[in-house]
Amino acid sequence: MPATPKATKLAVMGHFLAPTSTATTGNLQYKCKHCNSCISANIKATSSNLKRHIKRKHPSISTELINRPSSSSSYTNPTQPSASSFTVTTKWKDTDPRQLRLTNCLINFIASDLIPFSIVDSAAFRELMATAEPSYTIPSRKHLSYTLLPRRSAAVQADLKLKMQQAQDMCLTIDIFSSRDMHSFIRITGHYILDYTIHSIMVACKRFKGSHTADNVHHVYQETIACYNLACRVSTIVTDNAANMVKAFTLPGMEDLAQEEDEPEAEGEEVTVTDEFDYLPPERSSCFAHTLQLAVKDGLKEAGQMRTVIAKVANFISHVRKSTTATQILESSLKLVLANATRWNSQLKMLCSLLRVPDSVLDQLHFPDKLTPYEKKIATELCDILQPFQDAIDSVQGEKVATSSMVIICVRVLRHRLQSLGHTYDWKLVATLQIAIEKRLAPYESLENFRLATTLDPRFKLDWCTEEEVLGVRDLLSSKASAISPPTPSSESSPPSPSAKRLRLIEFMSSRKLAPVSAHTPSTLHPEVQDYLTQATVADDSEPLTFWKENRHRYPTLAKLACKYLAIPASSAPVERLFSIAGKLFRPERCNLTDSKFEQLMMIRCNSKLN
Repeated sequence: MPATPKATKLAVMGHFLAPTSTATTGNLQYKCKHCNSCISANIKATSSNLKRHIKRKHPSISTELINRPSSSSSYTNPTQPSASSFTVTTKWKDTDPRQLRLTNCLINFIASDLIPFSIVDSAAFRELMATAEPSYTIPSRKHLSYTLLPRRSAAVQADLKLKMQQAQDMCLTIDIFSSRDMHSFIRITGHYILDYTIHSIMVACKRFKGSHTADNVHHVYQETIACYNLACRVSTIVTDNAANMVKAFTLPGMEDLAQEEDEPEAEGEEVTVTDEFDYLPPERSSCFAHTLQLAVKDGLKEAGQMRTVIAKVANFISHVRKSTTATQILESSLKLVLANATRWNSQLKMLCSLLRVPDSVLDQLHFPDKLTPYEKKIATELCDILQPFQDAIDSVQGEKVATSSMVIICVRVLRHRLQSLGHTYDWKLVATLQIAIEKRLAPYESLENFRLATTLDPRFKLDWCTEEEVLGVRDLLSSKASAISPPTPSSESSPPSPSAKRLRLIEFMSSRKLAPVSAHTPSTLHPEVQDYLTQATVADDSEPLTFWKENRHRYPTLAKLACKYLAIPASSAPVERLFSIAGKLFRPERCNLTDSKFEQLMMIRCNSKLN
């Protein structure tokens, strides 16, 4: 049976140090044995304040006191701990390292999994934490939101600044997106190589107010550069082909690659740009993946009968996905994919998902307007034509691997494959895609950043060059190396490595046989460049940065150049991924999230574990 009030009072008093005063009236100060708090209590009603303190600050002790059996009872519950065996749990102080460490883990948990702050008020969550670590005090929702979250975000940002100061050269990707409640945000990611490892970080993801003009975009960029002190470190910017981005980050003489999107300018505003470029980097590059998508769209506009087949497949899959009978017939391994209206590669995936389904299964699906054998043949040919473009997209959207060296390779592979497909398929689509490649993608082949990145990739070196390009690219690399470390008389370079052991996976390079760079080149060629180009390329599945890490002492100057040019992302895919994260934050039930809280959560979510 529960303890009597008298027994409970005596038990409560046992958790406090009695005052030494001999007074018989008034209030006395009792000191808690567990947290050293001083509690004022009246002599005649001592246990009230003390019990309240135990209940509020030491709930586990309070529960034990209420449920402990009365000493006068002859019955003893064997499962109930006695007072002598009861272990008092002391709560950690706010400054305790264990309390701080668990609080940081809690904030990271909320930010990483995009969980509402209300989780700390959940009774089930509090029970879980009390069971896992009784000494930990869960912060209140208000304290978490207004104190702990900003403090953690500031700490992550401070650590981020230190990391960025270690990078010699950095590339930024910039883009703008709108949330479900039509609030615009600008996002900036940074990319650099440190210790021969590619690092991708979120520099900023903040509310963007006002018109989406080039002037406003550039102003936000300047503020970000000044905040992180990156004026001398940013070497390249990667953006999409929107008119405002092109105007904001294109220097005179760089308009060749400034291809505007087919879509109208946002908000119907006239694009303006300031004449003052305080922190403008030396070069801007359009997102290769985005430009590639525009090239494919150009081709699909002239697809003719193929567009009719695509629409018919979309109608069929849309009907099937609404049928419970069809869902039962199609197993999970035969799931059909419906195309996304904004991305061409979703149409390719849609066609491929249908072609994977056996005819015997398709015959069981009831739909009046199924594909005819001829239309299925058209769909198969369309997949064959578009698959090289999908392969190119996949090769330039990596985040932890070097992608800038793949840009020129992708352009020339696509040109080579379309030429072969032109002999196989007599479709206007192939000819239109060839024209789109020359119009939209060929300008990348003349950009210095990508020419140097491809040459500094030990898998390619000069194999991608035509015979007319070899001398120019070699001299360009030599001049860049000489600017960092002037050439000095050196010993003879190592003899050329045998090229017979090379495994070449790229068709247009395997079919060409260029003469190797001679060991007896003019004295103006930098010694490291001469030695590097003389040696054979590495295997196609090798990691370029691993090569430079292993050869950093042999080619110290070229290793620095490789870290600069191989860090440039070929596409804005890293910044696009932030859209997906932000979209999950702005779910309908969370659209009241303030701008500051959003920025803090994104800073912790994307940068709490800097690699």
